[in-house]
Amino acid sequence: MDDLSFRKAVYAEPFTKDAAVIEAAKQDPKKQAFWDEIKQMENELKEAMHIPVPENLAEKLILRQSLDNHTQVKKQRPWYIALAASVMFASVLSVYMFSKGSGNFQDDVFAHMSHVNAEVMKGQQVDLAAMNNKLATFNGSISDEIGEVVSANYCYLNTIKSLHLIIKGENGLTSLFVVPDSITDSVGETFSNASYKGASFLLESAKVIIVGDSESAVNEMKSKAQQALSFSA
Repeated sequence: MDDLSFRKAVYAEPFTKDAAVIEAAKQDPKKQAFWDEIKQMENELKEAMHIPVPENLAEKLILRQSLDNHTQVKKQRPWYIALAASVMFASVLSVYMFSKGSGNFQDDVFAHMSHVNAEVMKGQQVDLAAMNNKLATFNGSISDEIGEVVSANYCYLNTIKSLHLIIKGENGLTSLFVVPDSITDSVGETFSNASYKGASFLLESAKVIIVGDSESAVNEMKSKAQQALSFSA
């Protein structure tokens, strides 16, 4: 099964039992890694949509309805229906916003920088095998010349799946994002805001985005990344 057919099948049904898909994943570690990631995302989405029901909810609703019936207009909706609708609307809106992103690719990049310190506080150095396993999703690989990576996680930049590496160097922390080369026009070769400097470049089949506190730190990491990263079509 070719890569395009495999991805279409997995996107359509993340937990498919199709023998051809299973066999293709066994024969190709990159396909297996991609499939595992899609299944993980599907499980996370299901968990996000699950809203626990409070204990004794039915009894509380019946009691409240009984107390309010004499003051409510017969055709008026009970308060708990409005509440349930509000909860459902908030849940759907949250998932929608999570999926849609901010609408501006560079703003999404900067927004992810606010999580850098939190990731470092709870993280440890990421080993080379773990990084390469995640980079396989983008048909890429990395060498240890990149430096000390303290966090490596998938994230979404304006609905585009990316890999976010946080790298610790002599000048502090620098973020490196790997995204498909299809977003070439969405972010400039250099960009900045009041807090961060950024740069991007194409490397074979991927776009690499680097963000840091200073231009010198960004340029230093850009040079390392060009040597340490490689991608195939």
